[in-house]
Amino acid sequence: MASQSFENGALVYNGVFAERCFFDISNNLLTAQFDGTGGISKYAVVNKWDFIECYYNQMSVNGEPFDYYAEKRVEMCGRIQTVKTSFNGADITVRQFADSETNALFTEFEITAAENDAVFENTVNFGLNITSWMKNFFSTRFTAKNLGRLIFGTLGSEIKGHKKTEKHSDMLVIRNTVIENFYFDFAVTGDAEALEDNHLYINQFASSVKVAKGETKRLRIVLSAGTRKDFSYADVAECMNNFDAAYAAAVKYIDGMPVPESCRTEFEKAYFRSLYNTAVSMYKEVGRFRGFIAGIVYQSPARTYYRDGYWTAISVLKNRPELVRNEVLTLAAGIDKDGKCPSAVKFNFRNWWGNHYDSPSFFAILLYDYVRITGDKSILNEKAGGKTVLESAKKVIAKLAEYEDETGLLYKGGPYNRRDWCDNVFREGYVTYDEALYARALYALSRLTKESEPELSNRYLERHEKVKKAINDILWDTESGYYVNYKNENYTEKNLSVDTVTTVLYGIAPKDRAVSVLKNMEKYLESKNNTEQKAGDFGVLSVYPFYKPNRSVVLKSSLPYYYHNGGDWPYLSAAYAYAKMMYGMDYKYPLTRWFEYNLEKGNYTPVEFFSPTHPQGSLLQGWSALGQLCYSYPEGDFFADRG
Repeated sequence: MASQSFENGALVYNGVFAERCFFDISNNLLTAQFDGTGGISKYAVVNKWDFIECYYNQMSVNGEPFDYYAEKRVEMCGRIQTVKTSFNGADITVRQFADSETNALFTEFEITAAENDAVFENTVNFGLNITSWMKNFFSTRFTAKNLGRLIFGTLGSEIKGHKKTEKHSDMLVIRNTVIENFYFDFAVTGDAEALEDNHLYINQFASSVKVAKGETKRLRIVLSAGTRKDFSYADVAECMNNFDAAYAAAVKYIDGMPVPESCRTEFEKAYFRSLYNTAVSMYKEVGRFRGFIAGIVYQSPARTYYRDGYWTAISVLKNRPELVRNEVLTLAAGIDKDGKCPSAVKFNFRNWWGNHYDSPSFFAILLYDYVRITGDKSILNEKAGGKTVLESAKKVIAKLAEYEDETGLLYKGGPYNRRDWCDNVFREGYVTYDEALYARALYALSRLTKESEPELSNRYLERHEKVKKAINDILWDTESGYYVNYKNENYTEKNLSVDTVTTVLYGIAPKDRAVSVLKNMEKYLESKNNTEQKAGDFGVLSVYPFYKPNRSVVLKSSLPYYYHNGGDWPYLSAAYAYAKMMYGMDYKYPLTRWFEYNLEKGNYTPVEFFSPTHPQGSLLQGWSALGQLCYSYPEGDFFADRG
């Protein structure tokens, strides 16, 4: 029977070989997913496309096909997945990994002939995701010239050089140029042979090795895919020669992961390392672009979101402040000339879905958090996008303030306005989440300008107090005991939304109201306590009750328990957990239940969002690493001033 455990910061699965253990990994160039059987289920390069449609790994010992119901042990940590199993008298270890900087995936089969001499053979065949390539081609690179190159590449599939093999003394190298300049290359050790040829590329090969009783030998495979003659290219033969160094780098990365003293159990160590790895893995450098992409499905085009970037950045601020500094500079360079902030900044510093209501506040707050935690005030005078970072922060909040009314609150105009994190819900008017962020941003600027511009600092502080008072006067519902979701002249959405926890984190709510909010969240949003909802014990609902007006929700949020309409968002669950920590309440359920539940479902890297009744979001999602905050700042004082 399958079981899970935690050892030395690693996730461990014990069960039958046929059970897939999908483990997502990423370095500066690539994202990939190992499947727990020696296969590769996903592979993409930042700013490019998904390469693999399918990938099958078949093993045999002494001519006997591997028993897929043999027992196995799978260890997962950082960028390494290790599978240990036995079959037909041989002990087999499969290691799959990536290093930090190379666009290559490494696989090693270590075979020990425990009982008799053994002949181990491994066969690989695969299919490529040409549809993803076509989508990328037409969405980002379509020109008349490129169309001609595409036609030439397709019609010229028999031209010499599209596919070729090189036999070295110790390896077989397979070089496939599939279409246009898309390559898919392998280097394979052992007695290796290229097999099936589908006229466009070699898509099957086999390799074998003879192992005498008591001996241990290895077969190795290196795969690299992408575009030749650009940043993504890696020579597989060279990578094979550097195989041991690449593995040493992958091990060193794991050994270098911090584990705070507050992580006392094996579960907590594995939880923290999983989250830390997720956040750091989502940091990418593409030319001048340096920042955190949201997750593995948000890498093409590479882009960093103001909100995702904020929550991801503060999760690693204590351990990797230099990455956060770069994130601030990249976000600053993506601000529109008039001061509007988009949802995200693309790798070319153009905006992605412009003019969002939460983005400006997140920029100012992140700048403040970085300065107060690190003490590095030099960033305020750094130039990005033609202005100093501090000037940019002041400008974006000035632009955002144009949405203020006489109350001091922001008014989201228009019945179909969904330009904040909750972009599948039309929230018109005063939105508690946006207002709390705005209040915090004004406070952040009052602190950032205190030394250089004291009069301006005082004005920011006065505005902060006005917005804080208006939130408590207008958006607090005394009968319910929490802040309403949103409110306008015609309608008040009184469901309890987990994103209103920002009122607690940022000190908008007085102590009695903060405790009331948290107790109501405990009662209605922690699924184990909410006996009205019927999906069971799975984590924290993002809202409850669900949205009543069907016209207020769209796309995935149209359905209860899905996306913004009740799905669990681990980053918000962690934010809520931290708020409970601040007030001395039991916070472990919202902090860890989402993680435990997803491990039970076979998700071994943090998920973007999930639901017990609907499809899940992206894996290896950056802001889902926010749970680190509870272990990095276990006194509950992260949001407190430090000077």
